[in-house]
Amino acid sequence: MSFRAFALPVLICARRQPDRKPETPAKNWFVSQIYFGLCCLKNTLEYLPLQAFQNIIYLGAWPPDLYLPMSSNRNKIWQQVHVALALYLGLAMLLYTLARILFFVLNRELFEATSLTDFAWLLLAGMRFDLSAVLYTNLLFILLLLLPFPFRYHKTYLKVAKYIFIISNSITLLANLSDIIYYRYTLRRTTWSVLSEFANENMARLASSFAADFWYILLIWVALVGLTVWLYGKIKVSAPQRINPWIYYPAHTLVLGLVLGLCVAGMRGGFRHSTRPITLSNAGEYVSRPNEMYLVLNTPFSMLRTINKADFKKVAYFNQRELASIYSPIHQPTDTAAFQPKNVVIIVLESFSKEAVGGYNSSRIGQDGYQGFTPFMDKLMQESKVYWYSFANGKKSIDALPSVLTSIPSLQEPFVLTPYAGNHLPSLPRLLNEKGYHTAFFHGAPNGSMGFKAFMNLIGVQEYYGKDEYNNDADFDGIWGIWDEPFLQFTANKINTFQEPFMSAVFTLSSHHPFKVPERYEGKFRKGPLPVYECISYTDMALQKFFEKASTMSWYKNTLFVISADHTATAKYYPEYQSAWGAFAIPILFYAPGDPSFKGVEKRVVQQLDIMPTVLGYLHYDKPYFAYGKDMLTPDHSDDFAINYLGAYQWFEGEYMIQFDGEKTTAMYNYVNDILLKTDLKDQLPEKRRHMENRVKAFIQQYNNRMVDDNLQVGVVKLAGGR
Repeated sequence: MSFRAFALPVLICARRQPDRKPETPAKNWFVSQIYFGLCCLKNTLEYLPLQAFQNIIYLGAWPPDLYLPMSSNRNKIWQQVHVALALYLGLAMLLYTLARILFFVLNRELFEATSLTDFAWLLLAGMRFDLSAVLYTNLLFILLLLLPFPFRYHKTYLKVAKYIFIISNSITLLANLSDIIYYRYTLRRTTWSVLSEFANENMARLASSFAADFWYILLIWVALVGLTVWLYGKIKVSAPQRINPWIYYPAHTLVLGLVLGLCVAGMRGGFRHSTRPITLSNAGEYVSRPNEMYLVLNTPFSMLRTINKADFKKVAYFNQRELASIYSPIHQPTDTAAFQPKNVVIIVLESFSKEAVGGYNSSRIGQDGYQGFTPFMDKLMQESKVYWYSFANGKKSIDALPSVLTSIPSLQEPFVLTPYAGNHLPSLPRLLNEKGYHTAFFHGAPNGSMGFKAFMNLIGVQEYYGKDEYNNDADFDGIWGIWDEPFLQFTANKINTFQEPFMSAVFTLSSHHPFKVPERYEGKFRKGPLPVYECISYTDMALQKFFEKASTMSWYKNTLFVISADHTATAKYYPEYQSAWGAFAIPILFYAPGDPSFKGVEKRVVQQLDIMPTVLGYLHYDKPYFAYGKDMLTPDHSDDFAINYLGAYQWFEGEYMIQFDGEKTTAMYNYVNDILLKTDLKDQLPEKRRHMENRVKAFIQQYNNRMVDDNLQVGVVKLAGGR
């Protein structure tokens, strides 16, 4: 049987139009080019022996009547279900692009080094990640429109699909817009861990506070959702005039498989089998500066790619002998002096940026109208041991406590939200418990907030005092917890009941958004250029009253006080504090009122990781222990360093810092003299760069490999080395 005879029953319904030149539309160049391509395809098919193929496609409910003039055929092409699906996904991509533009414009001061030309390139690069997120979050919608059954053209079915599209993309849009604000706190795109971070918070209260203070974000969201609904309505899906089931179902099933295959490739970020699915680090391929990664990324992608993900991968930069010679977290006793069981009180201050502390900015006072906002801390610095170049190891409150109390940093993700938080952790409270100390932690928030209570239990803290134990809601600030002044008084009184020796830590909370002070103090403190400064002044006053009370108690002079911020404030006013080093610049003080010799300023690098080993060094702790930081009281100053993560590892030594992406140094600066980080020195100082690069590699190897192997204790025989 000839092909024509076989195809005749199928072809009799095919409409043949007389040969005529189509009308090319005067407008819409893009549409005309698509039409031109279709005409070329038609003419090519007409000269093939299987001319009937084109008609079979049309009969299978693909766009019929391609032979019609453009004026009558154009609408049918655009209303074909697969073309409409592409337009809907294009609409979703548009929302991501608009959100990225808003993210850049409304956070312009955080990306000062990024020119508009640079941003245009980043905008284009970001589409790779946008496409992945759009395909993931619209997968149900895509399947609904691809199902090869005629009921997908039913009005009710299409309405359900519309609601799914609008709701799904409204949620992802809200996530992207919310990160315009939250990025200012963390300097990272929000990841899946944020759901765990705030799992125990009153989300309704936080959401209402956010909406009230950042109403313009909510307004932008409503406007863009309205735009989405309007544009969606402009895209139509029309049913084919006729359906041949013998052609329709096989053809559209084939299209379903083809499109789903393309979706998988889009989600993965490429077609090649050897290509791993793209993740957050892939954004580094397109940037010149580490923080630009967050212009390339989008929030839904960042959250999806961090669901149940372990961030740490074992590395092998050095063999075991080389590694131990460069950096080791194992600490041995440094002298033969007997252990002195002094009390230890660690005070962690919410959002105290170094730029707010006048004592660190004496050269600025009187310039640019600068005034400090911490008169008590300025005075206390004069009686304390101060290491001048002091840094946080993270950007969130939940980053701080592991750094301070266990000497474990949070690098790419908050440590307490990783699977490794369940490792056998080193811990200052646990080591001091073994020495007969009473250990306690104080935080004025509702018990369970930020997961602090769980973490304190994990590291061996014996007692936890929160809002529940304070038991007086008259001092509740309405959002976060008990105001700092009354809670610090409560802390001092409670500590006074402890048997010595004791180790207590207290975490303040009032210098936090929405940046309010108790009514009786409104107007008492200078506001300054940023709203957080008024709250910092209030907490500074509360700190002064705490010390005034504590100084009347018998244990006071037998106590080492350590004061550190958890991280810098959301916003920084002066340009140097908006830089990559300034984003982590915090005060760290060691104050021993009964030891007048332990004071003075040293121009050395210190970090939160160093608090645990320095406290143990001050107490003459007489056993080996594990800590990623350094005892600042050891005579060798050449090993001083600090590490944090801002799109890349940042390693500080002396007056230099490098940014390291895991393979190579991407930038090197003298952050002391070049405070705005204008001059990249990585090619000018190759020996210093290689030395610092080797040390950060050794740190990463000790960190990652020991985390994966649960090898964070002295005496564990597993090796962190490589070859």
